[in-house]
Amino acid sequence: MFMVIGAAVACGDDSPSTPAGGTVPAAGVQPGSETTPVGTPPPSPTTAAIAPTAVPAQATRPEGVAGAPLTLDLLSPRDGAGVEIGAVRVLGKTQMDAIVGINQVPVELAADGSFVRDLILDDGANLIEAAATDISGRTAFQEAVVFLVSPVAGLPFSLFYPPDGLQVTEPTVSVIGGSRPDAVVGVNGVPVDMNALGIFSSTVSLDEGANLIEVVASDIQGNVRFQTAVVFYTP
Repeated sequence: MFMVIGAAVACGDDSPSTPAGGTVPAAGVQPGSETTPVGTPPPSPTTAAIAPTAVPAQATRPEGVAGAPLTLDLLSPRDGAGVEIGAVRVLGKTQMDAIVGINQVPVELAADGSFVRDLILDDGANLIEAAATDISGRTAFQEAVVFLVSPVAGLPFSLFYPPDGLQVTEPTVSVIGGSRPDAVVGVNGVPVDMNALGIFSSTVSLDEGANLIEVVASDIQGNVRFQTAVVFYTP
C-alpha cells in the first residue's frame, strides 16, 4: 500500500524536496510501521452512540407481570409436627384462580383462595405435598412432614393451628386440632364440634394486640388435655 501512495506523490511533483509549507503528506508513516495510516476512517459515530445504550437496556429490562411467582401458603400442618391422632387437617391459601392438589388429589378453593382437606395418617412419617397451578401456567409447591406419635396422656390431643406467637393482619383466626371423636372440646370456653376423624375447627375473633387462645379437651374417663397459643393481631 505504501509503495502505491509514494508513487502517486512522485507523479505529482518532480522535485524530491519536501512540499511547500513543510508539511509531510503522511506524517509518522514509515514503511513496515504498524501505526494506523493517515486517512483511515474513524469508527462510525452511529455505532459508537448505539452500542453503549443497547446493552444496559437489555440488562435492566424488568420482568413482566406474567413472571411474578404464584403464591401458595401451607398453614397447617407445621413441618416436623408430631400428631397424636390418626388424621390431620391441611389448611392453606393461594390465588383464587389457581387449581390446587393435596398429595395429587384436587381440592376445592373457597372464594378467598383458601383450601382445607383432612388426611388419614400412617404410622411414622407422612409427607404432605401441596401443588398449585394458575391459568398462566405458573406453579407453586409446599410440603410438610408430620409424624404420627403415641399420646403422651390418656386422651390423645393435638393443636394443628395456630402456632404460638402467630402474627396476623385479619381480625379472625382459625383454630384447628384433633382428639378422640367422643371427646368434648372447647375453644376459649366455647364448645366446638368434632368430625368422625376427631378433628375440630373453630373461628376466634381477635382484639388488637395479643390474644390468648386456650383449647381444652376432656373425656368421660376424666382425662383432660389443653394447650394455649398467643396470636398477635395488627390491623
